[in-house]
Amino acid sequence: MNDRKASIWIAVVVGLALVALLLLASSATASPSGPGPVLPDPATPNTCAARIAQTASGWSSGWITIMPGTAETLTHDLGGDPDDYAVELWFMDTDEGGYGINTQAYGGLDAGGSYYGAAWQHLTSNTIQVIRFTDDTLADQIRVRVWTPDPLPNYCSDWTPIVPEQTLVFTHSLGGDVDDYVVGMAFSSTARGINNFAYGGLEFNPSDYRGAYWHGVTSSTVRVFRYPGVLIAAQVRVCVTRPDPPDYDSGWVTVTQGTTRTLTHNLGINPNLYLVRLHSKSDDSSFGINNVCAGGMDDMGNPKGVNWENSAANTINVFRRSQDEHADQVRLRIWVRGHKIYLPLVLNNHATEIELAYDDGTAESEQSYNALDSGFAVRFTTPGASAQLVRARYYLNTAASDHPIQVHVWDANRSDLITPFTVTPPMGGAGWFNVDLSSYNLTVSGDFYVGFLYSEQHSDPSLGVDTLEPDRRSYEVPWIEMTGLDFNLGQMTHQV
Repeated sequence: MNDRKASIWIAVVVGLALVALLLLASSATASPSGPGPVLPDPATPNTCAARIAQTASGWSSGWITIMPGTAETLTHDLGGDPDDYAVELWFMDTDEGGYGINTQAYGGLDAGGSYYGAAWQHLTSNTIQVIRFTDDTLADQIRVRVWTPDPLPNYCSDWTPIVPEQTLVFTHSLGGDVDDYVVGMAFSSTARGINNFAYGGLEFNPSDYRGAYWHGVTSSTVRVFRYPGVLIAAQVRVCVTRPDPPDYDSGWVTVTQGTTRTLTHNLGINPNLYLVRLHSKSDDSSFGINNVCAGGMDDMGNPKGVNWENSAANTINVFRRSQDEHADQVRLRIWVRGHKIYLPLVLNNHATEIELAYDDGTAESEQSYNALDSGFAVRFTTPGASAQLVRARYYLNTAASDHPIQVHVWDANRSDLITPFTVTPPMGGAGWFNVDLSSYNLTVSGDFYVGFLYSEQHSDPSLGVDTLEPDRRSYEVPWIEMTGLDFNLGQMTHQV
């Protein structure tokens, strides 16, 4: 190890920056109208990456901009029965609001005569429309996903007429622990088609409450109440699912009225891959587990409801409004892999790239070798059963020119999966260097390694080092586990 050279920018070296990008293979054809899919850049760069691909089914708009006070019809072209579709709408606050990926004002929120949030409506076999409310500042970008769960939910009611101020009782008879359920609901009306407008309730003025909410979940029934206002929910349809166990479960926790609680899940991947479900529980047994005022409602000047916001790689916030009455406890669950209520989604016979990385995105140091056949690697784990590796990214300091590196991909036993080849990074300062691996059509599953060896006896380029909270996935080659650092290497998957 005497040939290793390191430049320490802070006292302790903790990791090197490597990234691998993966491609998820598509299995369905769909096309969006307007802009193509766009995933937001990570908040901080990862310094070395690899990308994977995984079989998926469905459609996503990607992150797109819809101006306040307008509606945009998006074409998914799935061509199936819209009654079988699952729909998810997320917001992205990109400016001074600071809410990040969020569901504030989901379905709409009237606050002092100003209307915030967004909602979806007019779902058909080929299109869906998203409306952004006139004064909204929370949904600078939106992303809508449409897919058919496989298998379908354990229980779905028929479309059932409901009159103003009526409560319907639906019998699902699933039994078991009600805490394990995921409950969903959609509305239908002549004016808005299949929709989630005013989901959980929306007060337009003191005499005009719209929408509906579900509540009172038991092991055999669930109730739905419709507000008395303008027809949004002429018919309702409720589904109850007992999904596979989540990758993260907060359990029932309390959030004090008017406060935000940060939940740490430590899943550690791109939050665009997450499926998030937030349920409330009221101390009033007549409401029980519910979604009353989901996304928020200003009830005659009394802010009520809960929502999640600032979804990040390792944390997510839950906000409870100051006068809320029905979220005495909340439970937030996250899934990140394919299961019965979630599949990664595809676009135009493609999958979008998702980056996996195990450093924090910041290089506090750099490290290099001055020896042949020595180098660095990071162990990656595919987010699903398998994926196609399409790109490797390295955060390199390439001050010198004409210094090649030898690119390697190893299996779990550290045997080469492809024939190693040399590439020469361009001369320059520290930054990303991408290596295209798509022509190898390499499918990886479980653990694999991406890295590089020095093909000549020199110590340039050096690799970025992350020195905070190591994940124990970084290695010097020959194979020595670096327990106190993360190499800036990462990985991306084709998934929306």
